[in-house]
Amino acid sequence: MIDKIRKYFIDCPCLDKNGRIGVDYLGSDSVDYSIEQTPVSPIIKKYRDGGSLRQLSFILASRQAWGADVINNLLNCKLYNDIEAWIEDNNDNGILPEINGIESIECTSTGYAYQVSELTARYQIPMRITYYKD
Repeated sequence: MIDKIRKYFIDCPCLDKNGRIGVDYLGSDSVDYSIEQTPVSPIIKKYRDGGSLRQLSFILASRQAWGADVINNLLNCKLYNDIEAWIEDNNDNGILPEINGIESIECTSTGYAYQVSELTARYQIPMRITYYKD
């Protein structure tokens, strides 16, 4: 599923096309992206027929230029607002990762700076996919 999520984000117009989208790895250079699965109880609800409603929780993270330049930091914040709006619009229009039984993709928090160094910061936004499994 993570590979299908990664492929979904390749089409995100908000992301810098020169940036690499990794899995469980975020490089030290700005602009890099990573899809990272996060721990969560996978089963939301079990049904009598043996099927279940499940969730996959993950983070989209990026390494961005960061520092005392307020304009640049505001642009980083705008990027994550734009990603959140893109996810919401896609979800409303049924544009979802190609995962069997998928019902939705949503942001579970706003994007934020998680770790900062002298010249770059790791920004991230937590997300969740819900899907039905037979």
